[in-house]
Amino acid sequence: MARTKPRRRDLWASLRPNGAGLTKPNHYLDMLRVAWENRRALPYASRILRKGVCDGCALGVAGLHDWTIDGVHLCTTRLSLLRMNTMGEMDHGRLADVAPLQRMPGAELRGMGRLAYPMVRRAGEPGFTRVSWDAATASAST
Repeated sequence: MARTKPRRRDLWASLRPNGAGLTKPNHYLDMLRVAWENRRALPYASRILRKGVCDGCALGVAGLHDWTIDGVHLCTTRLSLLRMNTMGEMDHGRLADVAPLQRMPGAELRGMGRLAYPMVRRAGEPGFTRVSWDAATASAST
């Protein structure tokens, strides 16, 4: 049986796993997962985190700081939404017929990518077609 090295207790922030119950828990595993998911867009993801606002809350987050907690604040909600901000555009051809999409789970649909331009589905059509921004804004106001 292999002997493990003793853990250095001077490096522990707390005896609680991941800082559960503390004001600012350490979500290191979440941070690693998010870094891996955004590995193809790390400079862009970093810029969003440093200079952007939080998509998940209304707490006044600007960059890595907010007006509710002193110091650096990087919440798991913001981390989980980061992938949606950095993903590329989807293959819009997949929207020509929505029947196959109806059988896909939500996570798989979200992983398809972002819309690069406005799309509309009219009554009786099997899928979505591209429209101009003017047409999209006009139909949204009616």
